[in-house]
Amino acid sequence: MAGDLVVGMLYNLLLPLLLLTASSFRYNGLSVVYFLFLLTLPLMPNPSLVTMKGKTGEFLRQLSYTSLTFLTLQCFMQIPFAYIPPHVSGHWEDVLYHLGIIRFSSVDAGNVVRLLAPDVGLLFSSLFVMRLCKKRLRTVPQVTLHENGVPPSDPEEVETSETDSEGGSETEGSSFDSSDETTVPVQSAPPQFVQKLIVFAAGLRLLLAAIMNTAGKVVVTLLLGLAGITLPSLTSGVYFGVFLGLVWWWVFSRSISLLLFSSLCVMMAIFSGGHLLALYLYQLPLSQQLVPPEDVYARLFGMTGVVRTNGSDPHVLGLHPHVSWPDFINPLVLLLLYYTLVALLHKWAHITEDTVDDEECDSPVESPEAPPSFSRVIYISGDKQELLSSTDDETYLTEEKQTEGEKWEKTVRRT
Repeated sequence: MAGDLVVGMLYNLLLPLLLLTASSFRYNGLSVVYFLFLLTLPLMPNPSLVTMKGKTGEFLRQLSYTSLTFLTLQCFMQIPFAYIPPHVSGHWEDVLYHLGIIRFSSVDAGNVVRLLAPDVGLLFSSLFVMRLCKKRLRTVPQVTLHENGVPPSDPEEVETSETDSEGGSETEGSSFDSSDETTVPVQSAPPQFVQKLIVFAAGLRLLLAAIMNTAGKVVVTLLLGLAGITLPSLTSGVYFGVFLGLVWWWVFSRSISLLLFSSLCVMMAIFSGGHLLALYLYQLPLSQQLVPPEDVYARLFGMTGVVRTNGSDPHVLGLHPHVSWPDFINPLVLLLLYYTLVALLHKWAHITEDTVDDEECDSPVESPEAPPSFSRVIYISGDKQELLSSTDDETYLTEEKQTEGEKWEKTVRRT
């Protein structure tokens, strides 16, 4: 329990914050890759003994390999930069600048640290998270105890005692079975501060799970409305339009099937992820050179430039003078909406696997390893009876046929 909570906090809270910080420290082609990792993170399953050998472990390894490659590339490119002067490199240095490879000799020490900190931080943090996840999710060592709670002695002593008692107590020896032995896990108690933190995290996890189970649709609807009014534009009008449609549909006492709502969540997750990626790409210097922030089309589609680079000193980051607080809040609300939508879809998919497991075992046609589909997703708050009506009818018909067959067999036996 404690290991799962620690792993969940590291993977679901610490790693997204680190990726978001690394994406905010610099704005070039290398940071776009880290932002794509940030958007891919909620799509991966939570760490476990199985997933650490599969998709989740591969994701953490790819993150560490990518950060190591970027760090090595930036350090290695300083060798040709030392022998090639800037006036000789020409436009190639501008291309490398937009990709993220910068000549450190023309940058002050503070900006060098800012440019290298994301790669170094993500390299060590991803290795730390991966190692700690494997350590906390490792199977607990167990000690075999006899019925009286005394551990067995050395194997040599056990063998000698068994050979001595073979002649006279064969019947007694046969009466001891493996049922008389119990296994007790060996665990070391964590410090008191860690225990309090684990208790707090467990309570917060139960609270969030209860909110998502009982009011998941309401949370998504409120986040859609908040994303629509934070920074008005054509793109935010999509969120506000979906919000108004859901609210008016409920005002007229009409219910939304879970299949329709889950399909809507999938579309909104794709749209919000693309919106976040477009906002981040617009912060790059090349994007703002092609379409200035004062352009009417940029403001119409909600592409606000927050980060500004000076032409004379392109390595120094600044803020545009017209930036206000909605420009900072809007990407955070969109990121929260995206993570909430993906988390809800994951939860509904896991509920489907748990509830239809018995049905899949009974039917030999369906394979139990088939991935869950949204048409079989079951929501805890009341859509279960509606969505399982077709399966109930099928089981009722099969039971009715079986009862008619049994009655026919009984009549044949009596005659």
